[in-house]
Amino acid sequence: MGRYKRRGSKFRQNRKKSENSGDGDDGNNYYSPAVMMGESDWIVLEKYLLEYRTRAYQAYRVNQLSGIGNHDINQLDDAPVIIGKHNFLPLTSENCRQPYLDLPDTLNSKERRKIHSMCAYLDLYHDTAGVESVQISGAVSDSTESNCAKNVSPPTPARRISVSIYEDGLRLVPNRDVDADGGVSQSFFPSQTCRPWYYRAYGNSTNTNINTINHEDIQQRVDAIEKEKVQIRQFANLPELTLRLPDDENPAASCDDLDFNILDQLDLSKEPTPDETPWMLVDTVDKLKLCVTELLYGVGNDGGSPKIHELAFDLEMSNVGKMGSSGVRTCLIQLTSDVATIMVDELSGSSKKVYKDYIIDPLAPGLWDAIPTYLGPIFSDPSIVKIGHGIVGMDTTSLHRDFGILIVNAFDTYEASAILTQRKHGMGLVALCHHYGLPSWEYYKELKNKFQCSDWKIRPLEKRAMEYGRFDIRYLVTLRKLLVRDLVKMDLLHSSAYLRVESSDEEDIGVDLVSEQETQSDSFEMRIDSSASSFNEDGDMPAANHSLKQFESVDGAGKLLPATGNSPPSKTIILASELPCYHYLMKAISISQKRCLKLWSGDEEEPILQNQSFISMMKQAASGTGHGKYWSDDHMQLYRQLAEWRVTVAQREFSSAPELCTLDFLVFVAYKTPKSRSEMRRYSYVLPKCLEDETLPYFYELREMVMSSDAFHLRQSHSLPETMNDVAYYSDRSILHEHDVRQNRLVKLLLTSAVVGVIAVALRARKR
Repeated sequence: MGRYKRRGSKFRQNRKKSENSGDGDDGNNYYSPAVMMGESDWIVLEKYLLEYRTRAYQAYRVNQLSGIGNHDINQLDDAPVIIGKHNFLPLTSENCRQPYLDLPDTLNSKERRKIHSMCAYLDLYHDTAGVESVQISGAVSDSTESNCAKNVSPPTPARRISVSIYEDGLRLVPNRDVDADGGVSQSFFPSQTCRPWYYRAYGNSTNTNINTINHEDIQQRVDAIEKEKVQIRQFANLPELTLRLPDDENPAASCDDLDFNILDQLDLSKEPTPDETPWMLVDTVDKLKLCVTELLYGVGNDGGSPKIHELAFDLEMSNVGKMGSSGVRTCLIQLTSDVATIMVDELSGSSKKVYKDYIIDPLAPGLWDAIPTYLGPIFSDPSIVKIGHGIVGMDTTSLHRDFGILIVNAFDTYEASAILTQRKHGMGLVALCHHYGLPSWEYYKELKNKFQCSDWKIRPLEKRAMEYGRFDIRYLVTLRKLLVRDLVKMDLLHSSAYLRVESSDEEDIGVDLVSEQETQSDSFEMRIDSSASSFNEDGDMPAANHSLKQFESVDGAGKLLPATGNSPPSKTIILASELPCYHYLMKAISISQKRCLKLWSGDEEEPILQNQSFISMMKQAASGTGHGKYWSDDHMQLYRQLAEWRVTVAQREFSSAPELCTLDFLVFVAYKTPKSRSEMRRYSYVLPKCLEDETLPYFYELREMVMSSDAFHLRQSHSLPETMNDVAYYSDRSILHEHDVRQNRLVKLLLTSAVVGVIAVALRARKR
């Protein structure tokens, strides 16, 4: 799934190795693999950046190189500077005169994060440009489309850091995350128009500019959510209530009767692929209305009773501003239903069933606020089974947080696969599709490896990325039928592990489970003896078992007998009214409902005293070393005030506090006490939106807090090293140079005119 993934045990092991690697890290960057450079390399790199800053200022002021110090690196040589395993540009006069200096693109993500932190405290402007490389099937590839075709443009440069002493110097860097005018790039999340429903419902806004929501509608939705929670708990406690029984008044209505004669012939090999399925990108409100109509009634129909019985869904999310789970926002919603449209070929007269997929772009104008109105009733309808894979990962919380939507009556294919295999974790969707005979599973896996962790807020959406999103929903409706079939057979066999999966060819998605306290009212708990469970840990995943050869019949004495060929069970039809007797199926349904109670709580904010930048600052202050050695109680007091101010602003802006600005940024402000936007940009060249917007008062509030603090007066009294306040503008330097050129030309013209005049007077006098 292309969701924002929570890390699992493998990640924690890598994190522990990183913490114990002794690489000189400052404690700010735990969420990445161990860096390559050692502590001595970081010391040399800091000297390199300081020397660049000195030389660049000298080149700006006197336009010549002077005062070269004796450092650990050879500054006079034109050869690249080797630090660790990276080649840095030599600090020649020509390089230091440029508006910016590019650092090597061989630095990994953790090294780049640490350099960003270092530049902030060295008073250097710094930003990132280029595209991150990703690992695909053992080969490194750009996150853009492959350039294997002829006559294609050259690939985008790899991810790198650019540093500068000029406030406007980084605007000249190509492939930056923001454009040359300082505006936001296409990857920016429109936070002003895509405000999470949760904060609008439970916030306390006093900002009249954005306080335009309908509080009556919000309150009605809050009341409806409480009723939906009760219904979800009821379904979790009594999963048989979710089953669809035959309707005497409407015999054509769908029910959950099982016919093994049909189901045993079912697999994914005959299901239409995304290439064979029509689809629509929903990027306007009118298209959203059409999407809902076609989901309910089918293509070309818009009347009568709804035909939908099952809705497959998935979400793609992105972390806005690297703020942990508080910064995750929904960037894509994929939907498809079980409603088929009968298409007749006029030439041959043959007919076929056609399904249609939908990709909804919540970031498109007007869609964010329209989604709760049009999609909310479908997700809350208990008669429609919502099918997802690993919905507890982030799907349930994102729908609740961003749109106020709850999922009533769900079936989680991930949880069903976990019960069938009797493992702690379920199977990944690619592995599950492979097991049930999807011919194109390898292509699906390739798309997953490339796009699962993409930046989904980038627009326009890439064609293959949308194809991957459609793979995530295309087979869920059929997978539910297959899993229900096998869960029932698992009970018929009295077996504790029906799917004999030796190993998975992809990692588990690592979803978090709902705590027992959240579902303490649910009493449904089936205890199945798992002593007969055995797993062969050797070998690869078994081939697709379409005919279910591992099925075993039961004799009169209750003993398990080997399967004979492709024989179906002796009982070929099971009525929906009988399904409550099948414990494993009921267990899968019950757990799926419990996962729908994993809602957004709004309290996932990082405690201010547990922030890694703050902890690193305290350690450096205690040891008297590093950039934070001057941290004092005055800075601590300002930091607390800034954190309280951030919470207040978040309530006024209907947002989470980390989305406004990170605690790392507040630690920097409390320590460096910047009094202008240009000084703040030395921490992050792209400031938080609330501080960039001139129509909002928050920058002036922040500046007033800083300038009235004891920490600011302490720095102004020269007790601490001064921040470099003389900001250089590269464009001003160019204008000044042009002005000097014009002035020189004017002087030369005047002198030439004077000489010509003297010569002319002399010639006239001679003629006389």
